[in-house]
Amino acid sequence: MSEPSLLARFSVINKFIKHRDDFITNLIKQRNLKDYFINSNLAIITFSAVYGATMGIYPGGIQVLYSALKIPMLLLIALYVTAPSYYVMSSLFGGRHSFSQMVILLLSSLTVMSTVLLALVPINLFFILTTANSTYSSYAFLVILNVIIFALAGLFALVYLLRGFLSMYPGISWTAAFFVGSIIFMFVGTQLAWVLRPYFHYYPQFIRPIEKNFYVAMVELVFNLFRGID
Repeated sequence: MSEPSLLARFSVINKFIKHRDDFITNLIKQRNLKDYFINSNLAIITFSAVYGATMGIYPGGIQVLYSALKIPMLLLIALYVTAPSYYVMSSLFGGRHSFSQMVILLLSSLTVMSTVLLALVPINLFFILTTANSTYSSYAFLVILNVIIFALAGLFALVYLLRGFLSMYPGISWTAAFFVGSIIFMFVGTQLAWVLRPYFHYYPQFIRPIEKNFYVAMVELVFNLFRGID
């Protein structure tokens, strides 16, 4: 049997979004898990890399490549770091599904997130191309815009994941595992985003030295923006 074409692998998006019930049935019965694993990883890497490259256009130069590498790393590292937490907690509350099933469910939600990011590339690109790269306020605006875009895409991913938990784990025992795991994922993802910076400043190295954290940086950015610092 020949290997699936690249286009066929991206059809996993259609399966997750338009044929979700069939996907959940296959996931529960542990059918096609290898294909789901490969295709969802490929979709996440490709779609998030396109979005990352768009972010890198603002500073330009090597940052286009750097940001295209950083966003897939951000999503996938955060997923694989937090997957054991989801699995252990769901098992403690009575879940009977395997670790591989949990990973595929999480991958499906991040595939949805990366698809939303890809859909919002034109909006992000529009503001990047029409915003002067000369003042602190314009930089701060683009940072906040992208935080909002990621938050929106993440919300879609969480809703998708929630529906998956509802289908796979009957009763209410899944709620603690879902909410605690999602909070852990949020904190890991936001801090990892900070560690992998910069995205909108030119910097010759891949990442900057570690300092502060995401939340302190966001408070300072908003505060300086309202103070009118240029």
